Amino acid sequence: MNFYEDGGKYLQKGQYKKAADYFTLAIKRKLEVANSYFGRGLSQYYMKQNIDAIRDFDKAIELDDKNPSYYFYKGMANFNQFNPTKAAENFDKVIEIDPNNFVAHHQKGYVLMNLNKYHEAIECFNKALEINPDYESCYHNRAFCYDQLKEYDNAIADYTKVIELKPHFLSYYNRGNTYFVLNDYDNALSDFDKSLELNPNHYLAYYNKGVIFEKQNKIDEALQEFKKSFELNPEFYLALEKINKYEKNSIE
Repeated sequence: MNFYEDGGKYLQKGQYKKAADYFTLAIKRKLEVANSYFGRGLSQYYMKQNIDAIRDFDKAIELDDKNPSYYFYKGMANFNQFNPTKAAENFDKVIEIDPNNFVAHHQKGYVLMNLNKYHEAIECFNKALEINPDYESCYHNRAFCYDQLKEYDNAIADYTKVIELKPHFLSYYNRGNTYFVLNDYDNALSDFDKSLELNPNHYLAYYNKGVIFEKQNKIDEALQEFKKSFELNPEFYLALEKINKYEKNSIE
């Protein structure tokens, strides 16, 4: 019986506790020790036991400090533990070992984006896209950074690229929000409608449509959108405030 191979099989099946147990047996039997620590760390990572996972990734790195996967998942675990500085250092190590690892460039950018370091994040996303021009998550996150920097034309271009590569309701919704900021209500409404075609339960798209109709003084149409939004999410108080406002006005 090969405990390391069995651990890998259970890991692939998503049976993480059983996988971790087999990797522990492999470590005790000194079978593929570095990879067994890594496998047990991965199992713990997927069970959201990030501190234990980081400890095992460190053990794997002690035995083999040239494997980029060990640093990558240590970075992911550190990010989950709200330690973005260490996560960025881990992704830097991945890039040092494997400069063409576009996912590591992206993940470092994602960390920097969450630290509101938008210019630095964009640089990382640019590097990732140089390596893989079809990496749609990179365009989506770079677009978010451009939005925050008020570079709206660049944001729209990136959201459009995401839609070309892999249409998703959030991409249409986010591009619609950018059009909204630019007071381009026709394109915003069109994108919110497309978002709802892909996800009819997206209550925020209904709400934003209502806000546009409200600005256009189309109160009846706005009210209908606010009601749809509230029906989908009865805890969404902003929609309820709008409904109460206009229904009260109609009574008066």
